[in-house]
Parts: sequence; C-alpha cells; structure tokens
Amino acid sequence: MKRNLTKLALIALAATTIFALGACSKYKGFKKDKSGFYYQFHGDIHDTADQPRTGDLVGVLMSLRAGDSLLIPMMPNEMLMDSLYEGDMFAALRTMHVGDSATFILDGPKFFDKMMNQEYTFGEDPLYLDVKLYGMMKKADFEKAKAEFEAQLDERRVQEVTEIDKYLQNNPGLKQAETGVYVKTIKKGTGAKVEPLQTVKVHYTGRFTDGIVFDSSVERGEPFTFTVGAGQVIPGWDATLSNMKVGDKVTVLIPSDLAYGEGRQGIPPYTPLVFDIELLEIVKE
Repeated sequence: MKRNLTKLALIALAATTIFALGACSKYKGFKKDKSGFYYQFHGDIHDTADQPRTGDLVGVLMSLRAGDSLLIPMMPNEMLMDSLYEGDMFAALRTMHVGDSATFILDGPKFFDKMMNQEYTFGEDPLYLDVKLYGMMKKADFEKAKAEFEAQLDERRVQEVTEIDKYLQNNPGLKQAETGVYVKTIKKGTGAKVEPLQTVKVHYTGRFTDGIVFDSSVERGEPFTFTVGAGQVIPGWDATLSNMKVGDKVTVLIPSDLAYGEGRQGIPPYTPLVFDIELLEIVKE
C-alpha cells in the first residue's frame, strides 16, 4: 500500500510539473511571474546591481507594441516607481536590476485601462513591453534632490521680482498693461487692429533682461506667422498682439507666468523675457 501511494505521489508531482511548464510556455521563450505577467530577459543578468522599489526614480529605454503595431517606439523615459495593480508594469520593472534588458508581456486591456485610460483595441494580441533599465535613483536620494530643486525654484521666484524691477528702472517708458505685460511703443502703425483668431505675420527679437539674444526672426530673415489667441504662442505674446495694429512696433517685458514658467530648453525657470515685436501684416484667409 505504501508503495502504491508513493507511485501516486510521483504521478501527481509529474502532472503538476507538466501543468506548470505548460503555463510558462503559453508564449514561447517566456516564463510566467506569480503576479501574472510573462518575462524574458536578454543578455547578462546584473544580479549584483540595484533593483528598483516603489518611490525610486528609474531611467529606462522602453517601447510598447501589440501584434504588428508599434505603439511607442524605443525611447528614453524617466518615471517614479509606483504600484497600480497586481502584475502591472512597475511589478515587471521590480524584477530587473540596473543594466538588465527584458521583454514583458502584460495584460493589455488592464494596462490600457489603468495606465492610459483607454480601451485596448488589439483583441487577443499580447501587449509587449521592451525595456532596458539603465539607471536608478533611490527614493531617499530623489526626495532630497527634489527638495533642493524646489528650494532653488523658490529662490528664483524671488529673484525674478528683483530682476523685473531693475529692468524697469533702467528702461523707462515700459508701462504695465492690464494683461500683466509691460509695453513700450516704439513705432505706431496705421493699419487695422488685430482681432481674435486672426493670423498675423511679425518680426521679433527675444532677449533676456541682460540683453543676450536667444531668438530672432530678424536674424533668420524670415517673419513668424501664427494665429492670435489660439494658444500657439506664450500667453504674453497673445496678450500683446491682441492690442496691436499693423505697423506697430513695441518692446514688451513678459513675466515668466505669461512666458515659460518653470522653464523649457534654453529658458531657465522663472525668467522674464524681453521682445521687440513688429506687426507686419494680418494674413488674409
């Protein structure tokens, strides 16, 4: 009887093993994680390197694809590790070490619903996430760096007020309009006044308050065309052009809250900008 029980136990163990292997081989070359996603690592596993945890900042190269469709091409991305649902993208990333490369198969409908607020339109096609984890900043280090950066921003906000006051003192004639920009008329035009959503053609030169030019259509020799009030330019430009006539030329000082706020490439945070703008024409439809 004991011998028969042992034989039955071996059969049960074999059946369990076969079932487990079958579950792992639903997608050839992939293994199944206990959270539900499938994974396949590529190249060396950097098992002595750090693994990301919730709250860490990670740097990844990643792409997203479903069937024959490339949804997001391979590109660098930085993100804070989170946890939205069992088996999500962050659970997959937590299995990686810095330097690892892997492909994950995720629950497409759930991913689109929870992370993109969209419907998954690829039917039964699996959702593939290709990832290389190239860098990581631990939560404590990230929070320290964030606090230091925010302190610098607060300091810069205070400096902007002083910078604007100094510029106004050294450049008399600039008057603050109701819109919040400071305007000085250099030349009065005799043409039509701009109406909302009209397309205009202008020449301009943009400077920092220290006089350094950062952009100029005049230097390029090509006027700039845009639609006033359509959100195609910074708010300070829309506010300025909406009060101009064809032929007008103005100098305008635009505070950062009507310009680029916390900055963009080439423009530091909380930087007031000076523009010389000449309205050349209103483009007829």
